[in-house]
This record gives sequence, C-alpha cells and structure tokens, in this order.
Amino acid sequence: MTRRARGIGAALFSVLLVAGCGSSGDTAAPTTSGAAAVVSTGDLPAAQPGEVHLFGLNDLHGNLQPPTGSNGQVGGVQAGGAAYLAAHLAKLKAAYPASAILAAGDNVGASPLISALFHDEPTIDFMNSIGVAASSVGNHEFDHGVVELARLQQGGCAADGCVPGDPFTGAEFPYLAANVTDGTGNLPKGLRPWTMLEVGGHKIGVVGTVTADTANIVLPEGIRGYSFGNEADAINKYVPEMKVAGAETIVALLHDGGAQRTKGAPVDYNGCADITSPVTDLATHTDAAVKVLITAHTHQSYNCTINGKVITQASSFGRLITDITLRFHDGTVDATAVNRVVTRDITPDLAATKLVNFYADQSKPLAQRVIGTATAALPADPAPAGDSPLGDLLADTMLDGTTAAGAVAAVMNPGGVRADLPAGPITYERAYTVQPFGNQVVTVSLTGQQIIELLEQQWDNVSKTAVLSIAGITYAYSEAAPKGHKILADTVRIGGQPLNPVASYRVSTNNFLSSGGDGFSVFTRSTGLAVGPMDLDALESYLRAHGAVSPPPSRIERR
Repeated sequence: MTRRARGIGAALFSVLLVAGCGSSGDTAAPTTSGAAAVVSTGDLPAAQPGEVHLFGLNDLHGNLQPPTGSNGQVGGVQAGGAAYLAAHLAKLKAAYPASAILAAGDNVGASPLISALFHDEPTIDFMNSIGVAASSVGNHEFDHGVVELARLQQGGCAADGCVPGDPFTGAEFPYLAANVTDGTGNLPKGLRPWTMLEVGGHKIGVVGTVTADTANIVLPEGIRGYSFGNEADAINKYVPEMKVAGAETIVALLHDGGAQRTKGAPVDYNGCADITSPVTDLATHTDAAVKVLITAHTHQSYNCTINGKVITQASSFGRLITDITLRFHDGTVDATAVNRVVTRDITPDLAATKLVNFYADQSKPLAQRVIGTATAALPADPAPAGDSPLGDLLADTMLDGTTAAGAVAAVMNPGGVRADLPAGPITYERAYTVQPFGNQVVTVSLTGQQIIELLEQQWDNVSKTAVLSIAGITYAYSEAAPKGHKILADTVRIGGQPLNPVASYRVSTNNFLSSGGDGFSVFTRSTGLAVGPMDLDALESYLRAHGAVSPPPSRIERR
C-alpha cells in the first residue's frame, strides 16, 4: 500500500457528528461453540466441475487489528484480524479460483480508532485489496449520512481535507441498496440496487438491502428524505431485471438477520437451532430465484436451509468466512455453505499487515495517551434494571460537562456504548472504542411530563427495549405494567427532589437522541438547545477532574 494517512493533529479536527447506532442488535453477544473441531481452511475439499464459490463477510466494523476479549473469539479459539482474514481468503481463492468475495454491510462505522480516525478509508482500502466484488449497505454505512457514503463509494477528499499521498479513489466494489429510496424512487448517489457477477463462466445476480430499522438507528439529518423499505419486496422487484440480464441464479446480501436459540447450550457456528425472525420470513417471502441469502446485522452465526434457500451469517469483526458452494448442472443450481473460522494460527498476509501497521503507527500517539483510571471493570452490559454501569458513567460525564448550560439530568442510549472499559489505565483508544461516534453533547429543556413520556418511550423502540442510562434522575418502573404506563411517576426524582410535571428541566444527551434517534421522539419537542462538548471530550474532562472512577450503582429500580 502506498497511501499515507493524515497527521494526527489534522485528524483531531475531523470528528463528524454521527448516530449512536441505537439498539440495533449490533451489540449481541459473540458466537461461541463447544469443544468440537474447528472448521477453518486447513483441509479444503477439491473443487468439482461446474462449481463456483462465494465467500461471505459481514459486520467487519473496521476491525483491522485482531479484536480482543470475547469479541476476538469464536468456536473456542481466537479469531479475526485483517491480516489473518486476508490469508484465509487467499487460501480459499487458491483452492477455488472460480470465486468471489461478497459483504453484507457494516464494513465501516462504529470502528476502532485505527480506521475511524481516518474516515474508515483504511477499511475500504483493505476491502479493495482483498478483492471484494460487492457489498450491501449496512445501517452503519449511513452513520455520516448519504453524502459521506457516496464519498466512500466514489472517492475524493473528506470534509476536513485530503489525506496526503495517493488520492482516495473510493470502493472498487459497488455498494447495493435496493430498498433505500428518496421521494422520487431514486437511490442515494453512487449506489445501485444490484450487480451482475460473472464467475467460472456463470452469471450470478447479486442484490443488496439494509434493515428497514435504519431509519430509527442513525442520525436523522444524514438520511433525511430517504426511506428504507421492505427488504423482500425490494429484492423481488429486481429479480426480473436480473433474469433478463442473464442471471442463472440470484444471491441476496441483506443487512438484517436473526440468531440461534439454544436454551443455554453452546452455539454451533454452522448450526441453525430454532432460528429467530426475520430469517424464516425472508426465506419465505423472497422469490424462488434467490438461492442464497447472506445476512448480517445481529453479529451472530448460523448456516440454515429454509424453503430451499441457503441462509447464512458469519458472526462479526472478520472472525468467520462463509464459504458458499454453487453447483451449476442441468439448468439448475444447488447451494451449500459452511462457516470457516478465521484462525490466527497461519502466516498473516504481508500486504494486509503492512496496511494495518501503517495506520496503527499513525494513530499510536493519540491511541496510547492515558486519560484516566478505572478502579474496576465498567461493563456495557445492562444491570438487572436495564441501565449499564458504563452507560451511567457516560451520563455522569455529560451532566458534568453541561452544568454551565443549566443541566440537572442526562441520559445515554445503550447502543451508543460499544464496549466495556476494563479496570486500570484508560487510554484514548479504549475510550474511543467505547464511544466511536463523535457525538455532540447537547442540552435541552423538557417539562416534567415530557420526561415521563421520554422514559415511557424506552419500551416503544421498534428494535427492542432501549433502557437509557441516566444521571441526576432516579425512578422505578413496573415490568408487568402495559406500555405507556410502566413508569411509577411518584418515584421519579431529579436532583433528589420529586419530579414536577409542569416544571421545566434542563436535560443533556447526545445529538443522536436529541434528534429523535432510537424512537425517542419526545426530544424533538424540546426547546432551548445548547451545544456542549464532544462526548469524548466530556469523558476525558470528567476523568481528569474526578480521578479514578468506579462502577456507579444503578439509578433505576425494576418492580
């Protein structure tokens, strides 16, 4: 690679305002498995005549370095990392030269510092280098809005200027967004609904969609004017076009998916145990010409055959590769698949290693700076009442950073907390991994009654319940009560005092929630907007002012 990253000083001024990801399911627990033999690329069967292979990836999220902790394991072994992913793909392509690499979205967004600091251009460079043939968009491709997505596709300078060296020329693969349209039915600039691959002498139509929930989990300003339609309908709409163009079979890339339900047993990454919605629905409602559905979004792994269709997902962060075999014979196409672990026991790819090391060196001065200390681990996972210790701490930092704007309370969405903080020194890189979106902290005025309505909306989220982490507020709720009546109003306290329904309160949050993200529409009726610090700046200031931090107790009581 010859591209050079910008200097760190310029990068510090490049933070964009992006969505907090909401409760999209992206934070689902990583797939694990029992002690069964690891399925990888060490013993690949010989290719048969008339056979084409497709290698499916999903939810890379800019994880160029090997992910750590539970996020870096699958099947009981350490997995992932761009250099190892490239090496395993090279082995697969050598065994099956009639092949193509496909991705199902969230290639970028919510990325580690090594990618996000450079506008995720390093990840696009990596995907170009391994030869990705096509990708659907994911909800995180819209984190910075349709304009930035068009730049990632088409190339050119970022808003804060060009990266020195060779110009960024964009993704060499098409981004597919069949169900994303404006009021006139047009797709976002630079995107297309489908593409045609010619592999091993066969034509394969590839269509891409993204979860319709995207409208609720990214910053509204970035997608204003665009709608996210039914995925099966969008796929079926383009089937005739692909057939006319000569497609012998059709593969759908869907940034949507489910999970296996194993009732506490280990999850087989090649299993299909009691698969959740919408997997079966997608298999049932997509056209019979669609032979394979490569799914994503839930960070799970499965390998199913439903309604004559192969439906797969390859976990996340480059830990698995879905190896799909298409056999063309007698005018028909048979499909099978196997998820293969991206183990770290092989020689890493040299070119990918150079790319990753280069950007790691560029980001190191900022990444390694210590900004605070944690006396104990701060989990992002929810406590029994629904808020998380780390989320509550982040709410504390927002409240602390906006007292000058009159803030008396703060709220933090669970989808904006992307990782735990371990005990010990807190580096900027660790803090960035927790909050990778570069959101602005804002303060608004809400009435006491609107605060009650806001808390009730925690159970209205279309994806799943989104219990907010809070600061300055305490309350209790009834789990058994119906929606709209869960909050026990007489228990709500702000600053230790009973909530007054007609009084006005200054409440801080991030700009994602203040724009109505995650379905918290009450914020769109707020007044007196005051812009505060960036979320990471608020966290760093809090850590420096308060010294070592400990997990705070829950501020919510579930009854």
